[in-house]
Amino acid sequence: MGCTRADLERWLREIHGDAVPSFTGDTIDLAVVGVPVRVTVRDAPQRSLGIVSFHELDVSFDFAPGERDAGDAWVRAFDRHTQRGGG
Repeated sequence: MGCTRADLERWLREIHGDAVPSFTGDTIDLAVVGVPVRVTVRDAPQRSLGIVSFHELDVSFDFAPGERDAGDAWVRAFDRHTQRGGG
């Protein structure tokens, strides 16, 4: 994902409000419509376009077993929220 940890935290707060905790190590645990989700990040190599470099993160969203539909819906909403140009 082309962002920093601060960007990711900001986006989560924009979607879920100030109740979103900060990262603990490489994870944030939160509940999405009552469904637990763990957001895990790892630093990825920066990408470059000419002289410009972009921060990259490997991000995973892990939902509770049996919550695939809720997880898929949340990921689609998160994706729309983070699209450049307003989705």
